[in-house]
Amino acid sequence: MKALEKEELLRAKIPCEETGITVKTGICGFCGGSCLVNAYCKDGKVIKVEGNKDMPGSNGRICVKGAALKQSLYHPDRLLYPMKRVGERGEGKFERISWDEALTTIAEKMTETKEKYGAKETLIYVGHPKWFRPQLTELANGYGTPNFGTESSTCAYSLMMACMSTFGQEVRMPMPDMQRCKILVVWGVNSLYSNSVTAGGAFIGAVKRGVKLIVVDPRCTPTSEHADIHLRPIPGTDGALALGMARVIITEGLQNQEYIDKYTIGFDEYKDYVMQFTPERVEEITGVPKEDMTAAARLMAKEAPCPIQLSASPVVHNVNGMQNARAIVLLLALTGSFGVEGGTLPPGPGRAVLREAFLGTMHARVDADQDLSHEEFPAWARLTAQEAQVTRLADYMEGKGAYPIRTILSFGMNHHMWPRPDRLEEGFKKLDFFVSADLYMTDTGKFADIVLPIQTSLEREQVAVLGADTVYYQAPVVEPMGEARSDMDVITGLAEKLGITIGGEEPIRCHEDYLRKSVSATGLTLEEIRQAPKGIKARKIMPGRTSEQILQVKTPSGKIEFVSSIMASCNKEGNEALPVYHDFREKLPMDEYPLILTTGSRKPQLFHSRTYRMPWLANLEEYPLVEIHPDDAQKLGMEDNEIVMIKTPVGSMELVLSINSSCLPGAVNVYHGAGDKDINLLIDDNYLDPVSGFPGYKSYCCRLEKKEVHHE
Repeated sequence: MKALEKEELLRAKIPCEETGITVKTGICGFCGGSCLVNAYCKDGKVIKVEGNKDMPGSNGRICVKGAALKQSLYHPDRLLYPMKRVGERGEGKFERISWDEALTTIAEKMTETKEKYGAKETLIYVGHPKWFRPQLTELANGYGTPNFGTESSTCAYSLMMACMSTFGQEVRMPMPDMQRCKILVVWGVNSLYSNSVTAGGAFIGAVKRGVKLIVVDPRCTPTSEHADIHLRPIPGTDGALALGMARVIITEGLQNQEYIDKYTIGFDEYKDYVMQFTPERVEEITGVPKEDMTAAARLMAKEAPCPIQLSASPVVHNVNGMQNARAIVLLLALTGSFGVEGGTLPPGPGRAVLREAFLGTMHARVDADQDLSHEEFPAWARLTAQEAQVTRLADYMEGKGAYPIRTILSFGMNHHMWPRPDRLEEGFKKLDFFVSADLYMTDTGKFADIVLPIQTSLEREQVAVLGADTVYYQAPVVEPMGEARSDMDVITGLAEKLGITIGGEEPIRCHEDYLRKSVSATGLTLEEIRQAPKGIKARKIMPGRTSEQILQVKTPSGKIEFVSSIMASCNKEGNEALPVYHDFREKLPMDEYPLILTTGSRKPQLFHSRTYRMPWLANLEEYPLVEIHPDDAQKLGMEDNEIVMIKTPVGSMELVLSINSSCLPGAVNVYHGAGDKDINLLIDDNYLDPVSGFPGYKSYCCRLEKKEVHHE
């Protein structure tokens, strides 16, 4: 072969003997999903990533974040070795140490805290990724602290609480029957940006089938472009909209009364409550024209069963979020759309599962009633017993709780997840000891005493279930960078130093032990799965369930609850048994800050703060923009791309203005997580939902001012 031809093949990254390029199938895992990718490798390094189309459930698609996976793998911020702090907290000055020294030091410091103050003054925390949470809970239990917390303190669990208080402890996320529904409500989800490869594909499939579509979203999005009806409520008013829709359905006799009588409890009290949400009042609260709200309610009821697709956070990132979510999911009970074909959580065939998969595992904690959040958030304590609510971590580190947090062991902690991350930084400085295990030297890691390097998904062995029953094994696609280890090997290595056994009667002493135990639920051995490059059918599957089985719900009453008995037991303000609507604007100085600040609306290239460090993605939008409607820009005398000052009751920040007609008039949209330009710095950390403890990220207040020009 001529040298020029070989050079052209190399430039085109063609896998062949001449180029030495091979293609390996791997699990992306960047956002926590299990999308398969083809990794083009040369000389032991990934040089390109594409979507996989050869494995079950794969169609060759890849999202923009997955396409930049190579940059996440080889970013200069990657942690390569264990290191200990040699400068002041926050300076980011570290020196390399061995793994043995790192784990020994951590074990000694944790033991010192336990012996001197008690184990509960240590917080064990996990952010992203999530797959090893059950085993980390076991480590916390063995150590003796009830203060085990996760990023779910601001993600997913509030929606889960709404579902569990309504449909029982087994129902956590309201999964719609995308394949069989005739009508679909997409509430606060932009499927074509969020989980675009999986959820977006299912959404487009439903659209192509001719499903009637109602989209509820303040913004105009690629998803709302497909809507038959698009409702655009003012952020934070979703509960009033849902209650108004319920009133229309009930007053027009469109509810499924047979279903209600058979499977639910508390309907009469709920019916009386929703009567106050007249179309006129709902229009006044939400800004949604009453004709549109009424049309959507009628369509839902007349075409029922009607599933509702909800995302983990948008509806519940409000100070009335959990009750708003309850109001929404109760529309499923009202229309007979829960637990039935074509509805939400429908009957279906069995599927293979891995043992102790994250959502399927709820390990009880030791002394859970002694965690720091137990008294303030009683509904959280009853419904989310497997972990503490840690949105008040800054207070706990400052000693403002029942006792202080002195030591933190963290995996994938991102303090920009919290409102007022600057307060977290001040709290980190007060800690006795702080460990950060992560892929990168992050803003959080700079405050740690010891940082530990973690492997990416392409650097470790993994097992996943593809489709309904295919078990797939991924060997490491490339060797780990530096001395990076799997999270599981870090947990088990630390457990050994502390004299704690993970896994009970089937001990997990390393990552391979974890995989063996994980696949045991499928009836297969790890050796069998390793020998099946295209995956292998599981011998055991979780049985499917019928509608009658699903509707035997695990609430205290044994019925779907319009009036929640768990909420009634909380006896705390805001924790009402009915899905009572509280208007967030009554808590805010709207006269001084008349615009509604909503943060974090999904963008296809971003996954919280993690993607800002990846050049391909950051170059699409170098910094967060202040997005407003053209009418608001005209009123304020502002132009596109000018630098403006955004001010809230907490502080101010200079950002670039983007005039965007997809925005709702009166609302300001800013993405989050960009270091010193993180909009969460301007969100009051006392602005929390009294039920779930979630911050009000989607409905705070602000004003915009022109940047002051100082003349010399």
